[in-house]
Order: sequence, then structure tokens, then C-alpha cells
Amino acid sequence: MDPVYARSEHGGYRVEPAIRGFQVHWPAGSQVYPNARQTIIALVNKNPIPPKNSYDPHLTFDRYFRIGKHRRRSVPAVDTLQLFSSSPAVIIARPKPQGVDLERRSHEVRKLFYAGFGHRVLRCGYDPEDVLQEVYKGLLVRNLGKCPFDPSKSSFGHYVHMVCGCIVSNYRRKYSRLGRNEVLGVAGLEGEEDVAESNLFFVDPLQEDDIVFKSATGFLRIRIAQEAAKEGISPEVATSCLDYLLEGFLQREMAVATSTSISTVSRIVRLIKRVAGEWRETNC
Repeated sequence: MDPVYARSEHGGYRVEPAIRGFQVHWPAGSQVYPNARQTIIALVNKNPIPPKNSYDPHLTFDRYFRIGKHRRRSVPAVDTLQLFSSSPAVIIARPKPQGVDLERRSHEVRKLFYAGFGHRVLRCGYDPEDVLQEVYKGLLVRNLGKCPFDPSKSSFGHYVHMVCGCIVSNYRRKYSRLGRNEVLGVAGLEGEEDVAESNLFFVDPLQEDDIVFKSATGFLRIRIAQEAAKEGISPEVATSCLDYLLEGFLQREMAVATSTSISTVSRIVRLIKRVAGEWRETNC
């Protein structure tokens, strides 16, 4: 069986058969599901580890991925004037134009960009709308270049996610280079820039590697959800506490935000530290 891709509204992630079940390539890492039903539930709910009460669309594998008898059939284009000619009409199948039609699908591009890269762009201090305009421009350039979107090679969501990743990386590289060349300071007696005499705040250059950070947080979300379920804690509450912890929330603030007792939040924080320590010992 060849790999298939989730629907664009569910992220367009690559799905391929595993030894037992199906493997979904989420942005944070791959996850294997024992059967098609669990795979589709995870995709529809956009959650690698969906809670037990998650929405179940009750779709078969072929119907969801539109394969087999559920494959969409394209209608060949016909010249209307040929219908009135005396000679038999010749049906001409015009090739489907390649590329992304932004006039019709810009809202889908916007949703995919914010879902996959909005938090990362904000964390870097950039305006997401500015970066989104660069994504639109990048798609238009690719429409005229050597690698336009081809639905026969990849899904729409997968292609847009790949282009967004390239644009965001180039955007960050460009402005990081500008930041390294900037000097904070005030003019000295002889006109030179003297940072030591400046009252400006010291600003650290951005040292964090976004790729490593994203990989680590993705690993933490999956493992924390698994460990929380084993200890009888809601996986959804546990992963929410991870997000709040990364944003600098105190335990009492997390308890209010998640409507959970402080004792439960403390257990979750200890669990997060334990899982993070395991990752650090393995990867550092």
C-alpha cells in the first residue's frame, strides 16, 4: 500500500502502513495507531493522542482517504462548439494546472500557517502577518518555478507546510543576520559607539535552535500525555500545564487556568520534570 495523506483541513500529514496498524507523521514526530479507526480519530481531532471521548466520524479508511471506489473522478473538459458539429465530438482532457490558486485557497494557506508555525513565529518576536505575506509570495514564485504544487505528488496541506517551513527558516535567518550586525550603544567623545556607557538594556542574541526546541517539546507532549494517563491524570490537562510552564506560569496560575487543584498541578509539574530529565539524558 502506498502512503496517503490526511485531508487538508486536518493538516495533510503523511500516513503509511506500519507493521501493526498505521503510522502518522505529525510535525512533532511519528505516532503509530493499532487500526484505521484510531488513526482517523487522531487526524480528525488534530491530536496525536486524542482523549477517550474524542469525536469519532465513523468513516472507513477508503472513504476518509478517498481511495478505491471512493476516489474522486474528474470530468474531462469538452469544447461546447463540438456538440453542434457534424463530425463525432472528440473529447479532449486538458491537463489540470499546477500550482496553488491563492485567490481561491488563501484562507486554507492562512489556517495551515497559523496552525503549524504561528506559535514559533511569535516566539521569535516576528509579526505573523508579515511572515504570512512572505509565504504567499513564496507560493506565487513556486507557481512559476520548477516545483509548483502537483496534487499527484503530494497533498495540499503537506506542500503548504513544507513551503511555510522554508519561508519561516529563511525569514529567521535573514533577521538574525541583521540583528548580529546591529550595535547597541551611544556615541562616545570621539564619535565611536560605546556600549559600556549606554543605559540601554542588554539584549541577548537569539541562541535557541528552533528545530531542536520543537522536537523536544513535541516529544514531551507525547510522553507527558502517556505518563499522565498511566497515573490517572487527564492527558489534556497535563499537556496544557506543559504549555503554561513554557510560558512562565506559576503553579497557582496553572491551577486557575486549567480549573485543577494545586496538588494535581504539582504532580503534573513533577511528571514534566521527570520526563524532561529522561530526554536530556538521552539527547544531551
